[in-house]
Amino acid sequence: MRGRFSLLLKVFMLMVSFLLFGQTIDAGTQDLNHLRDNIETIVKEQLDGAEVSISVQQKNSGRLIYSYQGGQEIKPASNMKLLTSAAALDVLGNNYRFKTQLFTDGKIMNGLLKGNLYIRGEGDPTLMKEDLEQFAEKLKSKGVHSVEGDLIGDDTWFDSELLTPGIVWDDEPYYYAAPITALTTSPNTDYDTGTVIVDVSAESIDTAPTIKVTPYIGEMEVINDAKTVKENEKNTLDITRLYNSNQIAISGNLPIGKTGREWITVKHPTIHTLSLFQLALKETGIQLKSGHTLKVMKVPKKTTLLVEKRSMPLKEIMIPYMKLSNNGIADILVKTMGRVKKHDGSTKAGLKVVKSYGKSLKLDMSAWNFEDGSGMSHKNSVSSKALTDLLSKVQNEKKWYKTFYNSLPVAANAERMVGGSLRNRFKEPLTAGKVIAKTGSLNGVNTLSGYVQADSGEWYIFSVLVQNKEDTIPTIDKIVSTMAKEL
Repeated sequence: MRGRFSLLLKVFMLMVSFLLFGQTIDAGTQDLNHLRDNIETIVKEQLDGAEVSISVQQKNSGRLIYSYQGGQEIKPASNMKLLTSAAALDVLGNNYRFKTQLFTDGKIMNGLLKGNLYIRGEGDPTLMKEDLEQFAEKLKSKGVHSVEGDLIGDDTWFDSELLTPGIVWDDEPYYYAAPITALTTSPNTDYDTGTVIVDVSAESIDTAPTIKVTPYIGEMEVINDAKTVKENEKNTLDITRLYNSNQIAISGNLPIGKTGREWITVKHPTIHTLSLFQLALKETGIQLKSGHTLKVMKVPKKTTLLVEKRSMPLKEIMIPYMKLSNNGIADILVKTMGRVKKHDGSTKAGLKVVKSYGKSLKLDMSAWNFEDGSGMSHKNSVSSKALTDLLSKVQNEKKWYKTFYNSLPVAANAERMVGGSLRNRFKEPLTAGKVIAKTGSLNGVNTLSGYVQADSGEWYIFSVLVQNKEDTIPTIDKIVSTMAKEL
Protein backbone atom coordinates (compact mmCIF):
# COMPACT_ATOMS: atom_id res chain seq x y z
CA MET A 1 0.00 0.00 0.00
CA ARG A 2 2.87 2.33 0.89
CA GLY A 3 4.52 1.58 -2.49
CA ARG A 4 1.33 2.38 -4.37
CA PHE A 5 0.94 5.67 -2.48
CA SER A 6 4.57 6.55 -3.23
CA LEU A 7 4.06 5.86 -6.93
CA LEU A 8 0.91 8.01 -7.04
CA LEU A 9 2.72 10.81 -5.23
CA LYS A 10 5.55 10.72 -7.76
CA VAL A 11 3.12 10.86 -10.67
CA PHE A 12 1.27 13.77 -9.05
CA MET A 13 4.48 15.71 -8.43
CA LEU A 14 5.63 15.11 -12.03
CA MET A 15 2.32 16.50 -13.32
CA VAL A 16 2.54 19.55 -11.07
CA SER A 17 6.15 20.13 -12.12
CA PHE A 18 5.17 19.99 -15.79
CA LEU A 19 2.19 22.32 -15.47
CA LEU A 20 3.85 24.91 -13.27
CA PHE A 21 7.46 24.85 -14.38
CA GLY A 22 7.32 23.58 -17.93
CA GLN A 23 9.62 20.59 -17.63
CA THR A 24 10.62 18.51 -20.61
CA ILE A 25 8.74 15.27 -21.23
CA ASP A 26 10.95 12.26 -21.84
CA ALA A 27 11.35 11.77 -25.61
CA GLY A 28 12.94 8.33 -25.43
CA THR A 29 16.35 8.32 -27.04
CA GLN A 30 16.47 12.09 -27.54
CA ASP A 31 18.39 14.11 -25.04
CA LEU A 32 16.49 17.37 -24.69
CA ASN A 33 18.47 18.88 -21.86
CA HIS A 34 20.22 21.38 -24.10
CA LEU A 35 16.94 22.45 -25.65
CA ARG A 36 15.34 22.98 -22.26
CA ASP A 37 18.31 24.79 -20.75
CA ASN A 38 18.87 27.07 -23.74
CA ILE A 39 15.23 28.03 -24.19
CA GLU A 40 14.68 28.68 -20.51
CA THR A 41 17.85 30.79 -20.40
CA ILE A 42 16.51 32.89 -23.27
CA VAL A 43 13.15 33.26 -21.51
CA LYS A 44 14.80 34.27 -18.24
CA GLU A 45 17.23 36.76 -19.78
CA GLN A 46 15.10 38.29 -22.56
CA LEU A 47 11.47 37.79 -21.56
CA ASP A 48 11.63 38.78 -17.92
CA GLY A 49 8.23 40.00 -16.77
CA ALA A 50 6.41 38.58 -19.78
CA GLU A 51 3.90 35.75 -19.79
CA VAL A 52 5.21 32.94 -21.97
CA SER A 53 3.84 29.62 -23.19
CA ILE A 54 5.91 27.25 -25.37
CA SER A 55 5.15 23.75 -26.65
CA VAL A 56 6.93 21.40 -29.07
CA GLN A 57 5.54 18.16 -30.48
CA GLN A 58 6.89 15.60 -32.90
CA LYS A 59 5.19 16.17 -36.25
CA ASN A 60 4.74 12.51 -37.15
CA SER A 61 3.59 11.14 -33.81
CA GLY A 62 2.12 14.24 -32.19
CA ARG A 63 4.06 13.37 -29.04
CA LEU A 64 4.75 16.32 -26.73
CA ILE A 65 8.50 16.53 -26.20
CA TYR A 66 8.95 19.93 -24.58
CA SER A 67 6.79 22.41 -22.73
CA TYR A 68 7.42 25.65 -20.92
CA GLN A 69 4.21 26.74 -19.25
CA GLY A 70 2.47 24.89 -22.07
CA GLY A 71 -0.93 25.03 -20.39
CA GLN A 72 -0.88 28.78 -19.76
CA GLU A 73 -3.44 30.70 -21.80
CA ILE A 74 -2.09 33.67 -23.76
CA LYS A 75 -3.67 36.06 -26.25
CA PRO A 76 -3.11 34.32 -29.60
CA ALA A 77 -3.41 37.42 -31.82
CA SER A 78 -3.55 36.16 -35.42
CA ASN A 79 -2.66 32.61 -34.37
CA MET A 80 -6.43 32.46 -33.82
CA LYS A 81 -6.69 32.24 -37.62
CA LEU A 82 -5.25 28.71 -37.47
CA LEU A 83 -8.45 27.41 -35.90
CA THR A 84 -10.70 29.68 -37.98
CA SER A 85 -9.04 28.51 -41.20
CA ALA A 86 -9.21 24.82 -40.32
CA ALA A 87 -12.89 25.13 -39.43
CA ALA A 88 -13.67 27.07 -42.62
CA LEU A 89 -11.94 24.52 -44.84
CA ASP A 90 -13.80 21.70 -43.12
CA VAL A 91 -17.24 23.35 -43.05
CA LEU A 92 -17.17 25.18 -46.40
CA GLY A 93 -14.68 23.05 -48.31
CA ASN A 94 -11.79 23.76 -50.67
CA ASN A 95 -14.09 24.66 -53.53
CA TYR A 96 -16.51 26.99 -51.76
CA ARG A 97 -17.18 30.12 -53.83
CA PHE A 98 -18.78 33.38 -52.72
CA LYS A 99 -21.63 34.63 -54.89
CA THR A 100 -22.70 38.13 -55.96
CA GLN A 101 -25.81 38.67 -58.11
CA LEU A 102 -27.43 41.51 -60.02
CA PHE A 103 -31.26 41.60 -60.26
CA THR A 104 -33.91 43.96 -61.55
CA ASP A 105 -37.61 44.37 -60.84
CA GLY A 106 -38.13 46.26 -64.11
CA LYS A 107 -38.20 45.66 -67.84
CA ILE A 108 -36.04 46.85 -70.70
CA MET A 109 -37.84 48.81 -73.40
CA ASN A 110 -36.10 50.78 -76.17
CA GLY A 111 -32.83 50.92 -74.20
CA LEU A 112 -34.50 52.09 -70.98
CA LEU A 113 -34.53 49.86 -67.90
CA LYS A 114 -37.53 51.16 -66.00
CA GLY A 115 -37.05 49.70 -62.54
CA ASN A 116 -34.52 49.22 -59.75
CA LEU A 117 -31.20 47.40 -59.87
CA TYR A 118 -30.36 45.15 -56.92
CA ILE A 119 -26.91 43.83 -56.04
CA ARG A 120 -27.09 40.90 -53.62
CA GLY A 121 -23.91 39.85 -51.83
CA GLU A 122 -22.86 36.77 -49.92
CA GLY A 123 -19.67 38.19 -48.44
CA ASP A 124 -17.24 37.84 -51.36
CA PRO A 125 -13.98 39.40 -50.10
CA THR A 126 -12.56 39.33 -53.65
CA LEU A 127 -15.26 41.54 -55.22
CA MET A 128 -13.59 44.51 -56.93
CA LYS A 129 -14.50 47.48 -59.10
CA GLU A 130 -13.60 45.42 -62.16
CA ASP A 131 -16.35 42.93 -61.32
CA LEU A 132 -18.91 45.71 -61.05
CA GLU A 133 -17.72 47.00 -64.41
CA GLN A 134 -18.46 43.56 -65.86
CA PHE A 135 -21.97 43.79 -64.40
CA ALA A 136 -22.38 47.14 -66.14
CA GLU A 137 -21.06 45.72 -69.42
CA LYS A 138 -23.54 42.85 -69.16
CA LEU A 139 -26.37 45.36 -68.81
CA LYS A 140 -25.10 47.25 -71.83
CA SER A 141 -24.96 44.03 -73.85
CA LYS A 142 -28.67 43.60 -73.13
CA GLY A 143 -29.30 46.94 -74.80
CA VAL A 144 -29.59 49.08 -71.67
CA HIS A 145 -28.57 52.72 -72.19
CA SER A 146 -30.33 54.30 -69.24
CA VAL A 147 -31.85 53.29 -65.91
CA GLU A 148 -34.88 54.85 -64.30
CA GLY A 149 -34.77 53.55 -60.76
CA ASP A 150 -32.64 53.17 -57.65
CA LEU A 151 -29.46 51.20 -56.97
CA ILE A 152 -30.15 48.86 -54.07
CA GLY A 153 -27.77 46.67 -52.09
CA ASP A 154 -28.90 43.46 -50.37
CA ASP A 155 -26.46 42.52 -47.61
CA THR A 156 -28.89 40.42 -45.56
CA TRP A 157 -26.77 37.27 -45.98
CA PHE A 158 -24.93 38.56 -42.89
CA ASP A 159 -26.28 40.34 -39.84
CA SER A 160 -26.10 44.12 -39.41
CA GLU A 161 -23.15 44.16 -36.96
CA LEU A 162 -20.28 45.74 -38.89
CA LEU A 163 -17.50 45.17 -36.35
CA THR A 164 -16.45 42.26 -34.18
CA PRO A 165 -16.62 42.82 -30.40
CA GLY A 166 -12.84 43.29 -29.98
CA ILE A 167 -12.55 46.34 -32.24
CA VAL A 168 -11.89 49.57 -30.31
CA TRP A 169 -12.78 53.00 -31.67
CA ASP A 170 -9.24 54.13 -32.52
CA ASP A 171 -8.63 50.99 -34.65
CA GLU A 172 -11.74 51.56 -36.78
CA PRO A 173 -10.15 53.79 -39.47
CA TYR A 174 -7.56 51.20 -40.49
CA TYR A 175 -7.64 48.11 -42.75
CA TYR A 176 -7.01 45.58 -39.97
CA ALA A 177 -10.32 46.62 -38.35
CA ALA A 178 -12.48 46.97 -41.44
CA PRO A 179 -16.28 46.80 -41.11
CA ILE A 180 -17.88 43.69 -42.62
CA THR A 181 -21.07 43.39 -44.67
CA ALA A 182 -22.19 40.74 -47.14
CA LEU A 183 -21.74 43.26 -49.97
CA THR A 184 -18.24 44.65 -49.80
CA THR A 185 -15.38 45.44 -52.17
CA SER A 186 -11.59 45.34 -52.05
CA PRO A 187 -9.23 47.94 -53.54
CA ASN A 188 -6.63 45.42 -54.77
CA THR A 189 -5.73 41.74 -54.88
CA ASP A 190 -4.60 41.67 -51.26
CA TYR A 191 -8.36 41.73 -50.70
CA ASP A 192 -8.35 44.22 -47.84
CA THR A 193 -12.11 44.30 -48.04
CA GLY A 194 -14.04 47.36 -46.88
CA THR A 195 -11.18 49.76 -47.50
CA VAL A 196 -9.82 52.32 -49.94
CA ILE A 197 -6.17 53.14 -50.55
CA VAL A 198 -5.24 56.77 -49.89
CA ASP A 199 -2.03 58.04 -51.52
CA VAL A 200 -0.58 61.43 -50.66
CA SER A 201 2.28 63.07 -52.56
CA ALA A 202 4.09 66.38 -52.15
CA GLU A 203 5.13 67.86 -55.49
CA SER A 204 5.41 71.62 -54.98
CA ILE A 205 6.23 73.76 -51.98
CA ASP A 206 3.60 76.23 -53.10
CA THR A 207 0.70 73.76 -53.12
CA ALA A 208 -0.95 71.35 -50.70
CA PRO A 209 -0.12 67.66 -51.08
CA THR A 210 -2.02 65.81 -53.81
CA ILE A 211 -4.54 63.14 -52.78
CA LYS A 212 -5.51 60.02 -54.72
CA VAL A 213 -8.12 57.52 -53.52
CA THR A 214 -8.17 54.00 -55.02
CA PRO A 215 -10.37 52.62 -56.47
CA TYR A 216 -12.86 55.47 -55.94
CA ILE A 217 -13.75 57.99 -53.28
CA GLY A 218 -17.48 57.32 -53.72
CA GLU A 219 -19.55 58.65 -50.86
CA MET A 220 -16.42 59.44 -48.85
CA GLU A 221 -15.07 62.96 -48.41
CA VAL A 222 -11.46 64.12 -48.11
CA ILE A 223 -10.47 66.88 -45.69
CA ASN A 224 -6.95 67.89 -46.71
CA ASP A 225 -5.23 69.98 -44.05
CA ALA A 226 -1.76 68.63 -44.85
CA LYS A 227 1.08 70.97 -45.84
CA THR A 228 3.99 70.55 -48.21
CA VAL A 229 7.24 71.49 -46.46
CA LYS A 230 10.93 71.60 -47.39
CA GLU A 231 12.64 68.27 -47.97
CA ASN A 232 14.77 68.51 -44.81
CA GLU A 233 11.77 69.03 -42.52
CA LYS A 234 10.14 66.28 -40.45
CA ASN A 235 7.44 64.12 -42.00
CA THR A 236 4.39 64.29 -39.71
CA LEU A 237 1.76 63.20 -42.22
CA ASP A 238 -1.31 61.54 -40.72
CA ILE A 239 -4.07 59.79 -42.71
CA THR A 240 -7.17 58.61 -40.88
CA ARG A 241 -10.96 58.48 -41.00
CA LEU A 242 -12.83 60.60 -38.49
CA TYR A 243 -14.78 58.48 -36.03
CA ASN A 244 -18.23 57.40 -37.19
CA SER A 245 -18.02 59.50 -40.34
CA ASN A 246 -17.31 59.29 -44.08
CA GLN A 247 -14.55 61.88 -43.80
CA ILE A 248 -10.95 60.97 -44.55
CA ALA A 249 -8.81 63.46 -42.65
CA ILE A 250 -5.28 64.21 -43.86
CA SER A 251 -3.06 66.43 -41.73
CA GLY A 252 0.54 67.15 -40.81
CA ASN A 253 3.61 68.04 -42.85
CA LEU A 254 4.89 66.13 -45.88
CA PRO A 255 8.37 67.02 -47.19
CA ILE A 256 8.54 67.79 -50.90
CA GLY A 257 9.25 64.71 -52.99
CA LYS A 258 7.90 62.35 -50.31
CA THR A 259 4.74 60.23 -50.38
CA GLY A 260 2.41 58.65 -47.86
CA ARG A 261 -0.03 55.75 -48.13
CA GLU A 262 -2.70 54.31 -45.87
CA TRP A 263 -5.48 51.74 -46.22
CA ILE A 264 -8.54 53.48 -44.78
CA THR A 265 -11.84 51.79 -43.97
CA VAL A 266 -15.12 52.97 -45.44
CA LYS A 267 -17.93 53.67 -43.02
CA HIS A 268 -20.42 51.25 -44.60
CA PRO A 269 -19.13 48.76 -47.21
CA THR A 270 -22.55 48.14 -48.79
CA ILE A 271 -23.11 51.83 -49.58
CA HIS A 272 -19.56 52.14 -50.88
CA THR A 273 -20.08 49.12 -53.17
CA LEU A 274 -23.20 50.77 -54.57
CA SER A 275 -21.27 53.99 -55.21
CA LEU A 276 -18.68 51.95 -57.12
CA PHE A 277 -21.42 50.34 -59.20
CA GLN A 278 -22.87 53.77 -59.86
CA LEU A 279 -19.48 54.83 -61.25
CA ALA A 280 -19.17 51.63 -63.31
CA LEU A 281 -22.52 52.29 -64.96
CA LYS A 282 -21.52 55.85 -65.80
CA GLU A 283 -18.15 54.80 -67.23
CA THR A 284 -19.88 52.14 -69.33
CA GLY A 285 -22.15 54.78 -70.83
CA ILE A 286 -25.33 53.84 -68.98
CA GLN A 287 -27.17 56.93 -67.81
CA LEU A 288 -28.88 57.01 -64.43
CA LYS A 289 -31.99 59.18 -64.46
CA SER A 290 -32.00 62.09 -62.02
CA GLY A 291 -33.53 61.43 -58.62
CA HIS A 292 -32.11 57.93 -58.18
CA THR A 293 -30.80 56.98 -54.74
CA LEU A 294 -28.57 54.35 -53.12
CA LYS A 295 -30.51 52.10 -50.75
CA VAL A 296 -30.01 48.98 -48.65
CA MET A 297 -32.79 46.38 -48.56
CA LYS A 298 -33.58 42.75 -49.33
CA VAL A 299 -34.15 41.77 -52.97
CA PRO A 300 -37.91 41.28 -53.55
CA LYS A 301 -39.15 37.88 -54.74
CA LYS A 302 -40.45 39.11 -58.08
CA THR A 303 -37.15 40.07 -59.69
CA THR A 304 -35.10 38.85 -62.64
CA LEU A 305 -31.50 37.65 -62.30
CA LEU A 306 -29.35 39.53 -64.81
CA VAL A 307 -25.82 38.37 -64.01
CA GLU A 308 -23.93 36.44 -61.35
CA LYS A 309 -20.29 36.47 -60.28
CA ARG A 310 -18.66 33.67 -58.31
CA SER A 311 -15.38 34.16 -56.51
CA MET A 312 -12.27 32.07 -56.88
CA PRO A 313 -12.48 28.92 -54.70
CA LEU A 314 -11.66 29.12 -51.01
CA LYS A 315 -8.44 27.14 -51.53
CA GLU A 316 -7.12 30.10 -53.57
CA ILE A 317 -8.44 32.77 -51.20
CA MET A 318 -6.53 31.04 -48.41
CA ILE A 319 -3.22 32.27 -49.84
CA PRO A 320 -3.64 36.06 -49.45
CA TYR A 321 -5.77 35.48 -46.36
CA MET A 322 -3.19 33.54 -44.35
CA LYS A 323 0.05 34.73 -45.92
CA LEU A 324 -0.89 38.37 -45.25
CA SER A 325 -2.98 37.68 -42.13
CA ASN A 326 -6.11 39.34 -43.50
CA ASN A 327 -8.53 40.09 -40.66
CA GLY A 328 -11.42 41.00 -42.93
CA ILE A 329 -11.39 37.62 -44.64
CA ALA A 330 -11.27 35.89 -41.25
CA ASP A 331 -14.36 37.80 -40.10
CA ILE A 332 -16.16 36.98 -43.36
CA LEU A 333 -15.35 33.27 -43.03
CA VAL A 334 -16.75 33.20 -39.49
CA LYS A 335 -20.02 34.83 -40.55
CA THR A 336 -20.24 32.58 -43.60
CA MET A 337 -19.89 29.47 -41.46
CA GLY A 338 -22.68 30.77 -39.23
CA ARG A 339 -24.92 31.38 -42.24
CA VAL A 340 -24.21 28.04 -43.93
CA LYS A 341 -24.48 25.84 -40.84
CA LYS A 342 -26.93 27.75 -38.64
CA HIS A 343 -28.75 30.06 -41.09
CA ASP A 344 -27.39 32.97 -39.06
CA GLY A 345 -24.71 35.15 -40.64
CA SER A 346 -23.39 36.51 -37.37
CA THR A 347 -20.04 36.33 -35.62
CA LYS A 348 -21.68 34.66 -32.63
CA ALA A 349 -23.22 31.88 -34.74
CA GLY A 350 -20.01 31.41 -36.72
CA LEU A 351 -17.90 31.04 -33.60
CA LYS A 352 -20.24 28.30 -32.39
CA VAL A 353 -19.45 26.45 -35.62
CA VAL A 354 -15.71 26.99 -35.05
CA LYS A 355 -15.99 25.63 -31.53
CA SER A 356 -17.96 22.61 -32.75
CA TYR A 357 -15.23 21.86 -35.26
CA GLY A 358 -12.62 21.99 -32.49
CA LYS A 359 -14.68 19.52 -30.47
CA SER A 360 -14.92 17.21 -33.49
CA LEU A 361 -11.11 17.03 -33.45
CA LYS A 362 -11.30 16.16 -29.75
CA LEU A 363 -9.36 19.31 -28.91
CA ASP A 364 -9.57 20.58 -25.35
CA MET A 365 -11.83 23.54 -26.12
CA SER A 366 -11.70 24.65 -22.49
CA ALA A 367 -8.20 25.92 -23.38
CA TRP A 368 -9.69 28.18 -26.07
CA ASN A 369 -11.54 31.43 -25.36
CA PHE A 370 -12.46 33.67 -28.27
CA GLU A 371 -14.86 36.40 -29.37
CA ASP A 372 -13.67 36.72 -32.97
CA GLY A 373 -12.02 34.60 -35.65
CA SER A 374 -9.21 36.97 -36.61
CA GLY A 375 -7.43 37.32 -33.27
CA MET A 376 -8.00 41.09 -32.95
CA SER A 377 -9.72 40.85 -29.58
CA HIS A 378 -7.66 41.08 -26.42
CA LYS A 379 -10.22 38.78 -24.78
CA ASN A 380 -9.09 35.82 -26.88
CA SER A 381 -6.81 33.33 -25.17
CA VAL A 382 -5.32 29.90 -25.84
CA SER A 383 -2.40 27.80 -24.63
CA SER A 384 0.59 26.79 -26.74
CA LYS A 385 -0.27 23.15 -26.05
CA ALA A 386 -3.76 23.67 -27.50
CA LEU A 387 -2.28 25.21 -30.65
CA THR A 388 0.23 22.40 -31.21
CA ASP A 389 -2.57 19.87 -30.66
CA LEU A 390 -4.58 21.62 -33.38
CA LEU A 391 -1.62 21.67 -35.78
CA SER A 392 -1.02 18.00 -35.12
CA LYS A 393 -4.59 16.85 -35.61
CA VAL A 394 -5.36 18.82 -38.79
CA GLN A 395 -2.68 16.73 -40.52
CA ASN A 396 -5.28 13.96 -40.67
CA GLU A 397 -7.70 16.15 -42.67
CA LYS A 398 -6.85 14.60 -46.04
CA LYS A 399 -9.36 16.64 -48.07
CA TRP A 400 -7.85 20.00 -47.29
CA TYR A 401 -4.72 19.79 -45.12
CA LYS A 402 -2.48 20.53 -48.11
CA THR A 403 -4.40 23.78 -48.69
CA PHE A 404 -4.06 24.68 -45.01
CA TYR A 405 -0.34 23.92 -44.92
CA ASN A 406 0.43 25.77 -48.17
CA SER A 407 -1.35 28.87 -46.88
CA LEU A 408 1.14 29.31 -44.03
CA PRO A 409 3.98 31.82 -44.45
CA VAL A 410 7.39 30.36 -45.37
CA ALA A 411 10.44 31.76 -43.59
CA ALA A 412 12.81 33.96 -45.61
CA ASN A 413 11.00 33.45 -48.93
CA ALA A 414 11.00 36.89 -50.56
CA GLU A 415 7.99 36.15 -52.77
CA ARG A 416 5.14 37.94 -51.04
CA MET A 417 2.50 35.27 -51.57
CA VAL A 418 4.86 32.55 -50.35
CA GLY A 419 6.86 34.15 -47.55
CA GLY A 420 4.01 36.37 -46.44
CA SER A 421 4.53 37.74 -42.94
CA LEU A 422 7.68 35.58 -42.50
CA ARG A 423 9.47 36.72 -45.64
CA ASN A 424 11.91 38.90 -43.69
CA ARG A 425 12.47 36.52 -40.77
CA PHE A 426 14.65 33.43 -40.15
CA LYS A 427 17.10 34.23 -42.95
CA GLU A 428 19.93 32.09 -41.56
CA PRO A 429 20.68 28.84 -43.47
CA LEU A 430 19.57 26.83 -40.43
CA THR A 431 15.98 28.12 -40.67
CA ALA A 432 15.45 29.74 -44.10
CA GLY A 433 12.59 27.92 -45.80
CA LYS A 434 12.32 25.54 -42.86
CA VAL A 435 9.90 27.45 -40.63
CA ILE A 436 6.33 27.22 -41.93
CA ALA A 437 4.19 29.11 -39.45
CA LYS A 438 1.49 31.66 -38.65
CA THR A 439 2.51 34.95 -37.10
CA GLY A 440 0.49 37.01 -34.66
CA SER A 441 0.82 40.52 -33.25
CA LEU A 442 -1.13 42.88 -30.98
CA ASN A 443 0.00 45.60 -28.61
CA GLY A 444 2.20 43.78 -26.10
CA VAL A 445 1.62 40.42 -27.82
CA ASN A 446 3.65 38.37 -30.31
CA THR A 447 2.97 34.77 -31.30
CA LEU A 448 4.26 32.18 -33.75
CA SER A 449 2.91 28.67 -34.28
CA GLY A 450 3.58 26.14 -37.00
CA TYR A 451 6.12 23.64 -38.23
CA VAL A 452 9.92 23.65 -38.16
CA GLN A 453 12.46 21.33 -39.74
CA ALA A 454 15.31 20.78 -37.32
CA ASP A 455 18.99 20.44 -38.18
CA SER A 456 18.52 16.68 -37.82
CA GLY A 457 16.10 16.73 -40.76
CA GLU A 458 13.10 15.86 -38.57
CA TRP A 459 9.98 18.02 -38.51
CA TYR A 460 8.38 19.37 -35.35
CA ILE A 461 5.23 21.29 -34.41
CA PHE A 462 5.79 24.31 -32.19
CA SER A 463 3.97 27.23 -30.61
CA VAL A 464 5.57 30.22 -28.90
CA LEU A 465 3.18 32.73 -27.29
CA VAL A 466 4.34 35.89 -25.48
CA GLN A 467 2.31 38.68 -23.94
CA ASN A 468 2.76 41.71 -21.67
CA LYS A 469 6.02 42.73 -23.33
CA GLU A 470 6.79 44.78 -26.44
CA ASP A 471 9.18 43.96 -29.31
CA THR A 472 9.56 40.24 -28.62
CA ILE A 473 9.73 39.01 -32.24
CA PRO A 474 13.58 38.71 -32.24
CA THR A 475 13.39 36.66 -29.03
CA ILE A 476 10.67 34.38 -30.41
CA ASP A 477 12.82 33.83 -33.52
CA LYS A 478 15.78 32.99 -31.31
CA ILE A 479 13.72 30.41 -29.43
CA VAL A 480 12.54 28.76 -32.65
CA SER A 481 16.08 28.82 -34.07
CA THR A 482 17.21 27.08 -30.88
CA MET A 483 14.61 24.38 -31.52
CA ALA A 484 15.96 23.92 -35.04
CA LYS A 485 19.52 23.66 -33.80
CA GLU A 486 18.99 21.38 -30.80
CA LEU A 487 16.37 18.93 -32.11
